[in-house]
Parts: sequence; C-alpha cells; structure tokens
Amino acid sequence: MHFQNQKYIYYSDYLNMSNQRHPKHVPALNTLTSLAYSAPVVPVLLLIASTNVLPGIYSKYYGLSLAAVSLAMLIAGLFDAFTDPSIGYWADRYNARTGSRKPFVIGGALFLIPSAWFLLNPGESVTFIYFLFWYLAFYLAYTLFNIPHLTVAKEVCRRSDDRNKIFAYRSLAGLIAFAIFMVIPMTSLTEGNEITPQVMHYLVVTAGILLLPMLYIYLRYLPTSAARPEFSKKSENPLRAMRELTNNSPLKLYLLGTASYFIAMSSDTALKFLVMSSYLDMGKYFGYLFLLTIIVSIIVVKPGLWFIERVGKKKGCLVAFAFNILSFSAMPLVLLKGDYSLHLYAFYSLSLGISTALANIAFYSILSDVSDYGTLKSGIDRSATCFSLQSLAQKTFMAVGIAIYIALADRFGFDPVASSQDEGVYWGLALLMGIVPIVFTLVGGLFIFLIPIDECRHDIIRRRLDAREVRFWRDAEIDKSRNEEKTLKIE
Repeated sequence: MHFQNQKYIYYSDYLNMSNQRHPKHVPALNTLTSLAYSAPVVPVLLLIASTNVLPGIYSKYYGLSLAAVSLAMLIAGLFDAFTDPSIGYWADRYNARTGSRKPFVIGGALFLIPSAWFLLNPGESVTFIYFLFWYLAFYLAYTLFNIPHLTVAKEVCRRSDDRNKIFAYRSLAGLIAFAIFMVIPMTSLTEGNEITPQVMHYLVVTAGILLLPMLYIYLRYLPTSAARPEFSKKSENPLRAMRELTNNSPLKLYLLGTASYFIAMSSDTALKFLVMSSYLDMGKYFGYLFLLTIIVSIIVVKPGLWFIERVGKKKGCLVAFAFNILSFSAMPLVLLKGDYSLHLYAFYSLSLGISTALANIAFYSILSDVSDYGTLKSGIDRSATCFSLQSLAQKTFMAVGIAIYIALADRFGFDPVASSQDEGVYWGLALLMGIVPIVFTLVGGLFIFLIPIDECRHDIIRRRLDAREVRFWRDAEIDKSRNEEKTLKIE
C-alpha cells in the first residue's frame, strides 16, 4: 500500500485493510462530542479564574502580606512537583485497565467546590496556614480534573486537525468561564464594579450551580476512549515512567518552552490587579479591561483555528508569542500614568486576548502530538503523564513566577495599601511587567520552534500507531480462533 498522495490515513482505513474489526472503534469528531468534552471546563475554570486576583484579594482585604502570599504559592509549586506526576501516572494505569479516565475528571471537579468555598470565603481572621492549606487543596482538586481531562482530548481525536478543533472548543469554554467571572461584579448582586470578597462568594455559588449539569453532559455524551492494546498495559512504576519520558526529546523542548512562557505570563497574574487598583488608581476599569481580553479571545477562536490549520501548530504558537511580546511592550508606557494610560492598557488587553486564543489551541495540540511520539517510541501510552508534566511546569513556574514578581515588587518599594508610591517604583514595575516577560517569551518561542514534530511527521507517527493496534487485534482474533478450535477438538 502507498500513502504518499493522502494527507491523512484514517483508522478505519487500516481496519478495512486488515479485514478486522476493532471492538471499540473511536468515532469521528463531531460537534456533540466537542461540546460534551468542553462542558465541565466552564464551572471549573470559572473557579480557577479567581487565581488572577487572589494575591490582591488576600493582601488588600484580609491583611496577609505580599511576602506571605508569595511564600504560600511557592510551597504550592513544590507540592505540585509530587502530585502532578503521580496523578498522571495513575490516570494512565487506570485508563490502561478500563479505557476511561472519567472517575478522575468527576472526582476532581466535585472536590473543587468545597475547597474553593473555603479558599475564596475565608472569614475575618485569616492566617498563613489557613491560606496555604486551602490553596493546596484547591490546586490538588484542579489537578485531579485537569490532567485526565486534557488527555481525553487526544484519545477521542486521532487526527491532528481534530485535536486543534477540540482544544478550540475547550478554549472557548474556558473563555466563557472567564467572561462570567468578569460579569459577576457588574451585576446588581454586588456593590460597585471592583473584584471584592463578595464577588468571590457569588463566584463559588455560580460554579456550584453549573457543575452538576455540565458533568452529566460530559458523562452522557462523551464516548469512552478506545480500549488500549496489551502493549499499553505493561507493568511499571512511577519512577520508571518518568525516567522513560526523559528519552522523549521533543517533550523536553516543549516543557522548556512551557516553563519560559508561564514565567512570562505570571507577571500579569501577579501584578496586574494590584497595579491597576493601587498604583494606577484604575481599579474600577479592571473588570472591563479583563472582559475586553476575554471577548477578543472568544472572537479570535474561530479565525485562530482556521489560521493554525493553514500555517501549522508551531507557527500558530509562535504568532501567539509575538502578540504577547507586543502586549508586554506597552506596559512601560501604561505605567507612566499619562493621559493615554487607559487606552494603552486597552491595547495591552486586546493583544493579550489574541495571544490567548491562539496559544490555548496550539499549545495543548502540540503536546498531544508529542505524547503520541513517546507512545510510538516506548510502546506504552504515557499521555496523562506527559500532560501532568506540562501541568506541573505551568503551575510550578506560574507559582514561582508570581512569588518572585510579588517579592521583587515589594523589594522595589511597591506597597498596595499605600496612598502614594516612591518614584523608583516605576522602574521596578516597568522591568517586572515589561522587559522581563518579553525576554522569557522570546526564550519560550525558541524552544517551541526547535520541536521537530509537525503535522506531516505526526501523520507518520499516527499511521504507525494505528497499524500497530490493528496488528494487535488481528493477532488477538487469530489466537481466539485457535483457542476455539482447540476447545472444539477437546470436546
């Protein structure tokens, strides 16, 4: 058989060639599957959206120092170094035995509600230990949900372009969640338009109301992933799994790119709310500018998907990084407190929205292809472990970045509760919110550029994996027939 003239070889083509029938054939991606997959993302990321303002909320309203908040986030990053790979490993093992990851997704989503309630509604007397405990519980629940959920996408979509589409749906669900987050302060339920503890209360209530119906849609309409062949069920241990992944060179480049990218993005999470409300005295506009970013991202998802399918995932990701650099370049001008600071902040938000839409599609889709390469090379499906390392890199370097940015801002003399700031604070904030993120974004783009797997190479990888599975089921049928013949002869 020759496949040079075909862009994609479908799994069903191999089944027809071998005259065998796969007992759990994965259906082609359709809109219902994409919606079912993305449904629980809305309430979960609605709660995760709170982390964008969490340092400011605890510092401004509950009296925790910036140093205490940054230390708690640093400890959480170290905690994730253990939990993320462990959850990824056990999700892979469970999937190898059952063909499903749904118990992890459901359990993580349900556990997220009580942990979010205590984290976002702490009461009047708040201690460092209280914040640390519930912050760790909150992110543990999110990890239980997020890593298996990301992995499911590559299992219901074998084609590279289908993965772009399903991650576009997931991105859209996340953006809708962030939009709800920003709309809550603008409703009559809250006083004013600023993000306050009252907003956090209604945030958890809204997520709790949405969660159960969204989980039902996920369970009811998302197909179970294909049964894994015996080569995916080899016994191993977590240490061996991690050691084997070190042989995946594209994965190492991807993780280095992830680390650099999220160190850059942690600047926005750590300082934007504090700077807008305290330094620029534009806290009343924070919700509107955040909502502008979300609206732009929602609008860009569909044309962004079209663009990525035309130029490829890597180029799409690099274009996203370019818009990041454009947005960070505006920050030193925003911080001048001039007549155009608000307009420049709007430009920052617009550029960041375009970058977010492109990155959310391309970034995870690239990792899906990279994990397929690891499966082909090792003979064992460690997809969830790959996604756990991405999650670990994201959360660790976001936490470390937030801690460092907040600590350095404090070192430069920035005080979020002071009525005025020293002159030297400007240069410190310009460095932390402009120059440093640009440097890390450039470094991250270089690592992504060096990843050797593109759409054409992934087609080859996917064909070989499909052919391997077909051989397995063909041999299984032959063994079954022989056993039946032996049984008949004995009788």
